[in-house]
Amino acid sequence: MRLKQFLRKLQLTIIFGIVAITQLCANMNPANAFILDIDMKTDKQTYNVGDPVYLTGNVTIDGELVNDALVAIEILNPYNNPYVIRTIKTGENTSKYWKVKILDLYTCDEKLNPKSLFNKGSTAYIFLRVKNVYASTLHIKAALYIQYSDNTPLQAFYPFETDVEGGKEFNFTVSLPIPTDAPSGETVIFASMFSGAPTIGGIPYCPENTTSFFITSLTPSAKPQPQYFNITFNIPRKNVKLGNYTITARTLYLNSLATDYKVFTIVLMGDIVKDGKIDMRDIGSICSLYGTKEGDSRWNPEADLYKDGIINMRDIGIECNNFGKTAIY
Repeated sequence: MRLKQFLRKLQLTIIFGIVAITQLCANMNPANAFILDIDMKTDKQTYNVGDPVYLTGNVTIDGELVNDALVAIEILNPYNNPYVIRTIKTGENTSKYWKVKILDLYTCDEKLNPKSLFNKGSTAYIFLRVKNVYASTLHIKAALYIQYSDNTPLQAFYPFETDVEGGKEFNFTVSLPIPTDAPSGETVIFASMFSGAPTIGGIPYCPENTTSFFITSLTPSAKPQPQYFNITFNIPRKNVKLGNYTITARTLYLNSLATDYKVFTIVLMGDIVKDGKIDMRDIGSICSLYGTKEGDSRWNPEADLYKDGIINMRDIGIECNNFGKTAIY
């Protein structure tokens, strides 16, 4: 008898639960559901050593462009190390509340005295002060990306990672050796704050902050202020690692996540002898193939730099322009 009563109560409980869930679902407005999407592309799939790379993209909700989102961008080289790290806004909206603020970012000497001019072969120091303006503790992973005056990457790395209590500040200083062959001019530092590396699910806490320093005593020019979802950088002409580079773009908007991935490839165009450099041996090899066409017994497609099916002065001209480029296979 008691078992029957228990089963009866259990049956009624299940029925009432199903009715409650059904009513709750009926009261939900499906119009509130949305699809967050992020899309990016590069201007080419394959780049030669020394080429510029143009990355563009957008964030949409149900196909409509979003003008106040933050997009975390991380590019990994073939060694799986950071090559470029940025945080890009999709519009000019600056009134949005961000959980983290970058209070100070500047270059200095080893005693933290502000300094903006450094000689080649010397060491610059970067001071960064950050505040968690959120009410709760946040795990913050700081990222720095440094870009030369010719838009080639100098370094991208994560100098600091820690938990910061709500309302608290933290600061740190990192050293940055200046190579002896660094290009002269204004070098820009981009600082980003993430919950983790974008490639493993990290999201940006705030817009990136920038500062700059000078490797020579050139007159300072206007500081770049990237505001849109686009990035431009140049591939160096020397000692570039060839292979596939992976781009991760990630955004958190209205508590929804969206991620996109792309891959581009860097090659050393015209390296006929495959020794990692363009020199007179490569130019001589192309000259020896002058006049050959696709289908000929001596045809070498790698010498057809203009991609028109014949080896002529156009290919030799391109090879001369590539002269001196070096790379790592």
